[in-house]
Amino acid sequence: MKLIEGSLCPLAPLRFLCDEMLINVAQWLRVAGYDTSLPAPGSPDRQLVDCSRAEQRWLVTADADLLEFACAPFYVLFLSGRDDQARLRELTLRLDLDWCLAPFSRCKNCNTPLHTASEREKQLFHPGPGGVSNDTVWACVTCRQLYWEGSHVRRMRSRLEAMNAWRDSH
Repeated sequence: MKLIEGSLCPLAPLRFLCDEMLINVAQWLRVAGYDTSLPAPGSPDRQLVDCSRAEQRWLVTADADLLEFACAPFYVLFLSGRDDQARLRELTLRLDLDWCLAPFSRCKNCNTPLHTASEREKQLFHPGPGGVSNDTVWACVTCRQLYWEGSHVRRMRSRLEAMNAWRDSH
């Protein structure tokens, strides 16, 4: 993990607050297992900065206006990339981010830590004929979502590994 001189946010464990322009970046951070929150739509910049400070989270943004706050060097990670791919790469290189830290341990929709689903949760969260037949199923109690190892997870895992390779190429 790289040191960010003068930073006031802990670098371990990394916790993030992504602005609303970076929803896809936030989802990938959650898929990788990082505690990543999103603000309510339309939240003012001051509220984002105050929240990141209060919760000791890195404020990840593509909004240069957030660099105007006095505390920005200590809390704000400004990503200059033009698209999600470039921003994910920039974030990886700036923090030496490990995309394979704890994959699929958080809900990508709401950030809640996942747990192994009980049979009851499988029935409640996935009603209907057939249900979920996979051996390991994870559940999010907040949004009542089930996750299991399917082709979509294998594709996402492959993408996480590819993003991790950026660390070695720098």
